[in-house]
Amino acid sequence: MTPALAVRGLVAGYRRDLPILHGVDLEVAAGEIVTVVGPNGAGKSTLVKAVAGLVPVSEGRVLLAGQDITGMPPHRLAAAGVAYVPQTRNVFATLTIEENLRLGAAALPPAMGRERIQAAYARFPALAAHARSRARALSGGQRQMLAFARALLAAPRLLMLDEPSAGLAPRVMGEVFAMLAALRGEGQTILLVEQNVRAALAVSDRTYVLAEGQNRIDGPSRALTEDPRMASIYLGDMAALPGEGR
Repeated sequence: MTPALAVRGLVAGYRRDLPILHGVDLEVAAGEIVTVVGPNGAGKSTLVKAVAGLVPVSEGRVLLAGQDITGMPPHRLAAAGVAYVPQTRNVFATLTIEENLRLGAAALPPAMGRERIQAAYARFPALAAHARSRARALSGGQRQMLAFARALLAAPRLLMLDEPSAGLAPRVMGEVFAMLAALRGEGQTILLVEQNVRAALAVSDRTYVLAEGQNRIDGPSRALTEDPRMASIYLGDMAALPGEGR
């Protein structure tokens, strides 16, 4: 079966002569959550930004349901069904919740846009209660929910999230991961970059571990929870990994 997203031999970075990713491979099947974890500087955010058309790709391909989208500009990716929620600056702080959602629905037929905004309010009641509040007045968790809600308005084929739990209180973090599990239950395909490894492994189907811009381990998330190689990667001991340092 053709994966919803396939990354093949991706070499990418903010400068073409200084790549951060060195031949990364990844697949996401329709309806699953795939997590990318790894130590700081591993290239996790660079990976999703390269898929989102925000970082130049030097080599390799990105395929969306078999269609080559490598280097496609963000507006065309959005039209193709890719939604990306960055870690920071993911809402328009000076606009109200309602205005943020209307912008997210701007490309939809008016009736469909109104219907989906109402569905977003039903999914996130806290947003409905503060619809006229400016986003800058929201808590970190509420901002994250607004970013999710706006991204989901377009009913994306692929939702990519970069560090959605960053800076959140433990209770709010739990709500974010519960929401991700609920979205998967509805059939949403998700690629998740996350620093909270334990929580990410608990909610995802499969996990890729990056280090130094390369694939190191991948497999079912539950199996990786107890994999001793994880400690070697996070401690920077690459020589302890099979095939490394030889």
